Amino acid sequence: MFRCSEVADRASRLIDGELGFWPLLNMRLHLAMCRGCRAFIQQMRTTCDLTQIAGAMQDVAVHEPAYAEDIQEALARRRALRRRNLRSG
Repeated sequence: MFRCSEVADRASRLIDGELGFWPLLNMRLHLAMCRGCRAFIQQMRTTCDLTQIAGAMQDVAVHEPAYAEDIQEALARRRALRRRNLRSG
């Protein structure tokens, strides 16, 4: 099982789906037991999502201003879903 520092080193690869079977298993084992690392990974995922959405919003706002509000609503729904998932598991 990985240590916290090893989880931090591999966080981006986890989020991007680039870990092999054994590293992924080690990450999952560690995350099942370590609340701090679960929070860190969740923060990383949120940051990635927000970065992607911000880029999409900027593109949409320039080309289709009416869709910017739809994107903001979708982001709010996604955040609420993630919060529920964090609480449940």
